[in-house]
Amino acid sequence: MVSTSSPGKIILFGEHSVVYNKLGIATAINRKTRVKVEKNKNQFFEFYQKFPNFEYYFKRTKDEIDKILDKFEKNFKEKDWASMKELSFDDALVVVFGHLIKKYGYEDIYVTAEQEGSLKGLGGSASTFAALALAYKKFRGYDNQDRKEISDFALKGDIVAHAGTPSGIDNSTVTYGGYITFQKSKGLTPLETGLKMNIIIVNSGEPAATAETVAYVRKQREEDPEKIDKIMDNLDKIANDALDAIKNKDSETVGKLMYDFYEELKKTNISTPKLEKIIKIAKDNNVLGAKPTGGWGGGNCIVLVKDDKEAEKIINIYKENGFDAFKTTVGVEGVIVE
Repeated sequence: MVSTSSPGKIILFGEHSVVYNKLGIATAINRKTRVKVEKNKNQFFEFYQKFPNFEYYFKRTKDEIDKILDKFEKNFKEKDWASMKELSFDDALVVVFGHLIKKYGYEDIYVTAEQEGSLKGLGGSASTFAALALAYKKFRGYDNQDRKEISDFALKGDIVAHAGTPSGIDNSTVTYGGYITFQKSKGLTPLETGLKMNIIIVNSGEPAATAETVAYVRKQREEDPEKIDKIMDNLDKIANDALDAIKNKDSETVGKLMYDFYEELKKTNISTPKLEKIIKIAKDNNVLGAKPTGGWGGGNCIVLVKDDKEAEKIINIYKENGFDAFKTTVGVEGVIVE
């Protein structure tokens, strides 16, 4: 048996603007997905995952895996995203496994996966894919932990899970860990910094609508390119200023820039009343900074506080207002064999 773990992630800066080749900054968080791979006496690829509020199970034969992989590769080659949407999360896992067995050979396995807490909107899918990829490689006797390769396997799953062409931030961050910068034209760059930040993650209670919000911003750009391009340029400047602040370990400036990023991206009308309420609570309590993280249209917000004492106070305020919230450590290591 082989056990691995992979972190979740948050985007600090760059949502939506990364689509237009602007700077993104992300970091791995200490809420993890743990995966175990063992030999299966049944002739199946079997997968069982335990989430905080439900359990998930499916099994596939080798022939079924081949058919799903063929469908994925056909859809991807033809950029048929409408047909890609017909593929399920089961299929995303099968696509990752299918690519693994093409390179490392087939073996019947039983996979168990468990998340320490909800990673919905926090790179949970990529976290599972990366942990599965590393676990299967190790299970097959390959000790070379090539992070780029693991990240590429996880990206295949995210293409299915997001029914399109994801930015690559999720799979990169959960695989490499730490802090990363990302830009389409430059790819991923690990960011060396000793900055420690006290981050609270607040769940709006609404699922993030990433596919819808990305399409909506794209439509706005087609109708008014000057307006949207200006917003994206402003977001890029904020992200670059934040990069300097992170390198200088200046958390107060990082917090101010979080608010700035929020106010600028809000001009695209992809916020929601619940996201607005989360940010208002942060401002009313004079925390360092806050912004939605991920696709907007729902999902999570990140709230930057000074210390553990303030974190406890703010978490209680959010819970009193009906929001689930937890404190996380950022900049943790990426996918590993445990």
